[in-house]
Amino acid sequence: MKGLLRKDFYLIRATLPLACLAMLVAGGCLSVLVSANVFLVIAPVVLGLVALTTVNIDRHDGWNRLAATLPCGPARAIGGKYLLYLLLSLGGVLLGLLLAVAGSALLRGWGGETFGIFFAIGLALPLLSGAVGLPAAFLLGEDKNMLVMMFSYPLASALFVALVLAIDAVLPAALVLIGCSAAAYAASWLLAARFLPRRDLR
Repeated sequence: MKGLLRKDFYLIRATLPLACLAMLVAGGCLSVLVSANVFLVIAPVVLGLVALTTVNIDRHDGWNRLAATLPCGPARAIGGKYLLYLLLSLGGVLLGLLLAVAGSALLRGWGGETFGIFFAIGLALPLLSGAVGLPAAFLLGEDKNMLVMMFSYPLASALFVALVLAIDAVLPAALVLIGCSAAAYAASWLLAARFLPRRDLR
């Protein structure tokens, strides 16, 4: 698995700084308008999308067919993508936390009342979208996969709103959302590792 992660890191090491720069620009502009807490959502989403690009790169390079002949096998190769996505998303949460604190200090306006909401969404959104987006990345073309990802973000947001209305409390709803998203990601990982190797992944 370590070798698979290293291979994917070599694939994204050129695009990762550009993605971080785009995240800083977008997050900085939104911080002035809304709150620096937006970094808690933007950072994990952007870094998670970077992980998804490795699936398309592998498809174009023929890596999926090669992985089927290697000792690691296609199941571990698929698991490597899920692990990479999870690590980058969690790294995005930590980076977003640092940027939110720094941005709040610069703007002299700590949005403590919204911090928990943004933090919960920042944890749940990439997990829920990854649970849908990673299998779609393996099964669908690049264009269709991007459509799936675009729909997964408002779906996660709608789920959070529905939970808040149903539970009538923001913090419990946020915790339920994180739990549901983590369960969906784990289930997606297990199912993908079991069933996707049986398909002809080009």
